[in-house]
Amino acid sequence: MVAKKLTVLFTPLNGWGHINACHGLASELKRRDHRVVFAIDEAFKGKLEPFGFEEEIHGDTQPTVTGADGGGSSGGTAEIQEYWPRFMAENCHYLLEDPIVIAEKFFLSAARKMFADSKDREAQYADIIERVKPDVIVSDNYVDIPAITNSGIPWIWLFSAAPHLAFLDSRIPPSWSGLPTNGDRKQWQQFTDKWIELFKDFQQEISDYCQSRGAPKLEDMRLHPISPYLNLYLYPKELDYEELYPMANNWKRVENFMRITNDTFSLPSQLASRPGKLVFLSMGSFGCANLSLMTRLTTILGKSRHRFIVSKGPLFESHDLPDNQWGQRFLPQTAILPLVDLVITHGGNNTVTETFYYGKPMLVLPLFGDQLDNAQRVEETGHGLRLNPFKCTDDELLSAVDRLVADDKLTARMQAIGDRIRSSPDISDVSNFVEDLCQTK
Repeated sequence: MVAKKLTVLFTPLNGWGHINACHGLASELKRRDHRVVFAIDEAFKGKLEPFGFEEEIHGDTQPTVTGADGGGSSGGTAEIQEYWPRFMAENCHYLLEDPIVIAEKFFLSAARKMFADSKDREAQYADIIERVKPDVIVSDNYVDIPAITNSGIPWIWLFSAAPHLAFLDSRIPPSWSGLPTNGDRKQWQQFTDKWIELFKDFQQEISDYCQSRGAPKLEDMRLHPISPYLNLYLYPKELDYEELYPMANNWKRVENFMRITNDTFSLPSQLASRPGKLVFLSMGSFGCANLSLMTRLTTILGKSRHRFIVSKGPLFESHDLPDNQWGQRFLPQTAILPLVDLVITHGGNNTVTETFYYGKPMLVLPLFGDQLDNAQRVEETGHGLRLNPFKCTDDELLSAVDRLVADDKLTARMQAIGDRIRSSPDISDVSNFVEDLCQTK
């Protein structure tokens, strides 16, 4: 126990994946008797207080009007309930395109929404920082918020997506491309050149805004600066890139910041009475809001001899499941993962790291962004398989499930990986760093 009780402010992007990525570290700091505060959108109000965290609310509590150029952040509570289904209905056809088109139509528009939100909330963040008076800030954002990074308070960048976009390193495949590590470098360069062409004006706009707020210019096509104190990325060792080592700029890989919850889960009698392996299907906020996609996947999997727990998402009332499946709108993922034999996922970084934490094989059905990179990395490192969720045939999907649940060697290897990760000192090490940083500042 250190002599000084610290105040740590977490400022995650509006989304459960980002909040959950911060939760584990926040829990350890709380356990050490430090004050932990989350600056979160109104839509998440009351969700973190049960864990002993304070909440500082930002954002407009009224629903805002957003069109097809919206993205990964949301406004008030009413908007977050309706936003993803509307967005997917208007834009899901882009997911059938090449990764660079998906990057343009999804991430660029999402990043513009994030940037607009951050500008709108800049004064709110400044007020929160003034009220809370944190000793250190942990920020999980893609786009810079000068009120945080230029506050004069030590800050840590927690990058909770796959590391490609954080590093922008030519030694690994370009971010959001899904290209193989041993692939054609000309393809890498072509994708990178197109990416720069698409994002250069937007990056300059962010950089200009940051400078207008007294913050430094953003270099090297970055949308967010690198912290001079500590930069964290969440990725299992088995998926990481040896090409990145030794790392500069105070980077540290963290295998898990697993959140501790009181969630429990009992297998419904509908599934408990059936034979077959148990599989968890979770396609994330975007995927679950795509009714045609979810219907396609569950219809195909309805032909399987195995059992499926389905995260149904916001359109749960419109989504009937076959007899070998059971699902609800919201499910306690960390309570379900230890029980299943296989995880079918969109490949979001939070689900990937949690699946590795519990040592389960994966079938990754990526939609866009870092999900493509994670899917490729899972398959090429031999920890699961990758399929296109829109184009795979019935036989390809069913055969992939059968192959993975029957692979005893992979199951044993993943179990050993989970055992190792669950004993990792990552959360303790980072907490020690936070304490040391604040004691010596």
